[in-house]
Amino acid sequence: MNGKRNTCFINYLAAAAVFFMAGLSKAEAQENKFCIVTAKEYPGRDPVMWNGLYAASDGKVYTALINEGASAHFFVYDPVKGTNILLFDMAEYFDERGKGIRPTGKIHNKPVEDDEGNIYFVSMSNGSGPNTFDYTSWKGGHWLKYDPKTGKLEDMGLVDQGIGCYPLAIDKKRGYLFGIGFTGYFYRFDLKNRVTKNLGRVSNWDICRDIFCDDEGNVYLSFPTARVAKYDVKKEKVYETTLSTPYDPSIFPTQLNNPMIDRTYDWRAVVWDEADKVAYGVTCGSGSILFRFDPHDGPEGKITPLSKMCDSKFLTGDRKDIPYSTLAFAEDKREKKIYFAPSARGFTAQKYAETFGSDERHHLIMYDIKSDKRTDLGAMQTADGRKVFGCEAASVGPDGTVYLCGQVEVKDKSKSTQMIGAIPTALHLIMYKPRQ
Repeated sequence: MNGKRNTCFINYLAAAAVFFMAGLSKAEAQENKFCIVTAKEYPGRDPVMWNGLYAASDGKVYTALINEGASAHFFVYDPVKGTNILLFDMAEYFDERGKGIRPTGKIHNKPVEDDEGNIYFVSMSNGSGPNTFDYTSWKGGHWLKYDPKTGKLEDMGLVDQGIGCYPLAIDKKRGYLFGIGFTGYFYRFDLKNRVTKNLGRVSNWDICRDIFCDDEGNVYLSFPTARVAKYDVKKEKVYETTLSTPYDPSIFPTQLNNPMIDRTYDWRAVVWDEADKVAYGVTCGSGSILFRFDPHDGPEGKITPLSKMCDSKFLTGDRKDIPYSTLAFAEDKREKKIYFAPSARGFTAQKYAETFGSDERHHLIMYDIKSDKRTDLGAMQTADGRKVFGCEAASVGPDGTVYLCGQVEVKDKSKSTQMIGAIPTALHLIMYKPRQ
């Protein structure tokens, strides 16, 4: 197995070198190019979010924002009304306030939808809350079902004691939800019988942040070092495949001061294309390499690198300080285009730095699957000139609108949740309309 993986690794390096050189020849002068977007504020003052954004089939957009130590919040955006509306304060929903316990401060997964339009997500804490409170006082994450027709949120049960899920996937045909908990265990939830099954540990550090379910009900996930595991629906077991995602080990790790705790060897985000029966994903490190994963090509499937999706400034020269990828990754499945808002933050060997808080302007990158062409659409900013900074979620609506969630400059400092230099910012729902 190691021999096969080494061969795959060498092939990926060769392929990566080819499209990297192609990227150099196509590198655009982007400093003065702008991508005009619309930004809608959220009520409240939640400072961060990760991946909790989903554009549903009815055109409404759901967002999960995070306020660690306080409460996560679940919002809906109705394009007709043009505003974000708070649906649920999670600490209030679980009756956690005033009890001296750690609250549900996070929702870290992209919601999923069934064939009836119901929305599912999983609550989380991940140790958030006052350090003086026992971290075991948080009971654990719950499988949650939101019915847009009735406006009701149903608690379907506990994932596991003290555990919430990072990624989430759905098998609509068989009625299963899948997730990976904070301690690396893989869970399956039976929607009909309301039963959770622990299928074993699939990762240590760092937990894969996105998984997908194919058309046959198999689920795929990534774990270090650049390896791929599969949940086989027929065998009801998880095993390691011989597949590897593309990566360049010479790129600096996320935490150079502690390289053993690193996330650059997982894929960062992945999406399943139901029509083409392939997945598209972006690696966490190695320059944010876009890849195609066809699980039906060969005995285990085939992974093909397509393009570097990192910020354009990292395409020139022999850069080793490329930031790890964001979760702002989505596909327009009708037009066959991938959208990605890569991190543009500077690299430091002294500390671990997230995307939020970066003072760099953030660009929107588009990759056309049909023409095999990458385009930098420019630095995102609103029509009135407000700057867009870090983004950590993306989804494409039925009409082709690209939705992102990230930090946007605000005029009123009292509405800001974080200062970036002298610029007050707050999380906004960001909209880019390529079909107009």
